Amino acid sequence: MRWHTFLRAAFWPYLAASLLASPPASASTPLEPGETVTYENRDRIRPWIPDELEPYVIDNFPDLHMTIVEPRSYRPHPKFVEATTRFACQATLDQHGQIQNYRAGEPFPYSDWAQEVTGHACDLRADDPHFGLKLAWNANFRWHGGGINMTRWAQSYWREATDKTWKISQGTYRRTHFSNRPDLLPDRTELVEGTDLEWAEYSEALHPFDLRGTSFMVLRYRDSVAREDDAWAYIPTLRRVRRISPGQKSDPLQGTDSTLEDFFLFSGYVWNEDWSFVREEEVVAAMDTQRTCYPLNVDGFSGKEERGVVGDEDHFNKCRFGPYDSLPFVDETWETRQAVVLEQRPRREGHPYSRKLLWYDKETFAPLAFVAYDQENEPMRLTWYLGDWSETAGRPNTSDRHVRLVVSTSVINLRKGVSNLMQFFGSSAEDMTANEAKRYFDVTRLKQRAH
Repeated sequence: MRWHTFLRAAFWPYLAASLLASPPASASTPLEPGETVTYENRDRIRPWIPDELEPYVIDNFPDLHMTIVEPRSYRPHPKFVEATTRFACQATLDQHGQIQNYRAGEPFPYSDWAQEVTGHACDLRADDPHFGLKLAWNANFRWHGGGINMTRWAQSYWREATDKTWKISQGTYRRTHFSNRPDLLPDRTELVEGTDLEWAEYSEALHPFDLRGTSFMVLRYRDSVAREDDAWAYIPTLRRVRRISPGQKSDPLQGTDSTLEDFFLFSGYVWNEDWSFVREEEVVAAMDTQRTCYPLNVDGFSGKEERGVVGDEDHFNKCRFGPYDSLPFVDETWETRQAVVLEQRPRREGHPYSRKLLWYDKETFAPLAFVAYDQENEPMRLTWYLGDWSETAGRPNTSDRHVRLVVSTSVINLRKGVSNLMQFFGSSAEDMTANEAKRYFDVTRLKQRAH
């Protein structure tokens, strides 16, 4: 069972008392590799937990158990570095905030390595009038490894409003980037010649029976100002494919608090949001998990399974998560990282969020966490991403991609005190040929694959 009740009335007096009894450690005392942080010495880790997130992650959680490891470099793929150098200073913004003249690499050099390899010719600085927006574009065009392939994910979900029982669903997911691909240099940066796609993604639920066959496909176009996403859903109970409007992509999916727009912290239109830089800060992040969780803990899992059921709820529950039974603050390895904090304010009227704070790793712009606020500016959702490094993952189709792979994510409904946990520790950066990609991301497959 995946649920957790957050007792606000009991929490705040307890927090106040604990802070008075145990003053925070100084941030000037570095964390040491090999250190273990538990509930008893949790003040040790406070300087590296953002203030906005601290109340939800280390307090009122007796099972807190974090192992500190040596910080490492996760420098992106050499081709991404090469593209950053080769196309430096070319990217611009138009009157809409849409990126122009961008080929590949980090568009606006801000990461230390990017500024170094471009000889500081066009460093992105805080006095830039579009500082926050350009950082958001850097996050959008971070090195993705060409795409991500989850032959099996499993997720806890709430069946319906009248059924308080949490269930486990399974499915498959794939996102492939069609353009701005530095790994295809020196010949090209497009997977499909002349493509107008930035990326395409497909997700399908395979289990349990009442969700089986539910699938989504989203096509993101390179010029999303001129052409908004094409997005479809196949709902087996309706026996038809229907289009998804932009507003629906911020709606919860399949009884969970996950949304299409919140994938990887943000998967909406960068130009259609108001972005601001909040700060840069040193935090702890779970960059390279050493755990073997679902589906890697299923005997015989090969990473090629795309149909049928893989494992069961016992496999899903084997690895401990918490608090909220979904965050990675138990039995996980952590290292200090420099993070970029952005604020996103939706422009669309009727959006459930008034604003969202997002934490990205500065070296890679990989997603770390976000907290979203409702229209009354109260905390509404918290999301945390757990990853591993392709070069040490030891799985097929991950080596020589030099990318931080997402292997788990959690979404907490802070108003209800319940959560969704998604695990996909078998994810890879397996690539596709142009012909394979064109066949795979074909809307006619939605209904065909659902049977």
